[in-house]
Amino acid sequence: MKRILIAAASVTALALLLAGCSAPTTSSSNGAGGKKLTIGLIMLQGDTYFQGIQAAVEAAAKADGATVVAALSNGDAGTEATAAQNMIQAKVDAVLMQPAAGDASLPAMKAITAAGIPLICYGNCLGGETDPAVVKGVIQSDNTALGTGTGVLAAKYIKDNLGGKATIGILNCDVASACVLRKTGFKDALKAAGVTVDYVTDQEGYLADKATTVTTNVLSANPGITLLWASNEGGTVGETIGVKQAGKKIPVFGTDISTQLGGFLLDPDTILQATTGQDPKATGTGAYGMAKKAIAGTANSPFKVELPGITFSRDDPAAVNKFLGK
Repeated sequence: MKRILIAAASVTALALLLAGCSAPTTSSSNGAGGKKLTIGLIMLQGDTYFQGIQAAVEAAAKADGATVVAALSNGDAGTEATAAQNMIQAKVDAVLMQPAAGDASLPAMKAITAAGIPLICYGNCLGGETDPAVVKGVIQSDNTALGTGTGVLAAKYIKDNLGGKATIGILNCDVASACVLRKTGFKDALKAAGVTVDYVTDQEGYLADKATTVTTNVLSANPGITLLWASNEGGTVGETIGVKQAGKKIPVFGTDISTQLGGFLLDPDTILQATTGQDPKATGTGAYGMAKKAIAGTANSPFKVELPGITFSRDDPAAVNKFLGK
């Protein structure tokens, strides 16, 4: 995706451009002069991760008697700008926003701030998106740690099952800076573990359908591959399906978590071994808490928070089942 680059948004129930309020308002109040707060939430897309973000923000808001209005940018700076203007016109008390397009998102962010509305950047924030003159706080995943978490388990697998040596193929989403950090974390973990690795291919593949095709081609061109890694959800899905369709047992290690990936970890085919996902509950709850402080005129300290993510492994089905709600 343009910031994390995975599959296009598919959850139509989420409100686009303030088409609907998410959390009901209760009888309590929490704003200045007894005003009930309204929090704007701009999300990149409607996948599992952002559904978790919305659920966490709504739960925190409901406990305060606040209202949440949600909008999707669908990774488009123009749609994002329209959502921002709608929230400004609606005079929301604060906005939580994951930028869609790097520097192209800054005009929308600055417009929110210029309107006197506290803005919190969450999820994936870089450069000017973290400027204290633009936002009142930042909370996001430590993307290097997301790669490291999976890399540690991949290194153990290589030692235990591959004699300490692996020929690795990678599907990347390097068009997003966050994905580059994830790859660095993964490679550094293998290096630190002292395993011997040969990276024979590193190709773009972050949308599941395309990633499946790329995986098929990669396996055909590189029959010596003994392990695959992907830097996002779509790539991890594509690698897992591609290996299965090829009738092979090559282990896959990935990034992100979803209902589909959780199912792959429980599948007896033993293909997907581990993946490290972001923590949407901590992100959403933390972003809401930062917004409340900013509304009250209190500086957020720390100003920037990085969350380590959660690693899910085939070796710990209980954790996977908990994520899946079983």
